[in-house]
Amino acid sequence: MEYNHIEQSRIPACTLDTQLFTKLWSVFSQDGDFLWHATIGENDDLLGKQELEERPVRTIESWEELIAVAKKMPRIDQLTLTVEVPEKGTIAIALKNFVPCSGKLIVTGAEEQWVNDRFDDCLALFTARKKTFNTLLYTRLGFDVVQTVIPLGSMFVIVLLAAVFFIPIEIRISEWYWWITGATIIITLRSAYSVSNWLIVYCMNKYPYIKWQGR
Repeated sequence: MEYNHIEQSRIPACTLDTQLFTKLWSVFSQDGDFLWHATIGENDDLLGKQELEERPVRTIESWEELIAVAKKMPRIDQLTLTVEVPEKGTIAIALKNFVPCSGKLIVTGAEEQWVNDRFDDCLALFTARKKTFNTLLYTRLGFDVVQTVIPLGSMFVIVLLAAVFFIPIEIRISEWYWWITGATIIITLRSAYSVSNWLIVYCMNKYPYIKWQGR
């Protein structure tokens, strides 16, 4: 069946709990029976160096299993949930807890009102558990500050001060000037890359995009 209406939005950084999953089930079951498919994964690769297709995920067999597995995981790497309501439409939820962190809700359907109602119901559940700072942190601007601005700015200052204090001015203004300039640029970029990775991992551990409430 072709679905002509669609609503989609970013899901904010939030906490998950049993109540959220229970309410989601209530939203999905408003029209009676539905088909659903869910996967959940756990991974220590916070920087997202491993391809998405290669990241380990577990297919869930029951709603109770989904809650139990999510509750036990020390850190949820990703979660996908797809629901199809016959003759009505589909609801897709995807959450990524690794770089680039994201959350997405997509609702498609044959009737515009059905799409709008299910979209509003689902988004409201996640918004009620929104972590404002975490959400801002993983916007394009917020993440650029963590990934680039802070590491590059701090390392530029540190390397520049080190060059001024430890390299005599006679050498800095001699024929070695261009060699010193090139070396400081390379050192700044390399150290900024290391600091960037450390800072990203720190932020993702302290301010995850999704986490189970109480863990």
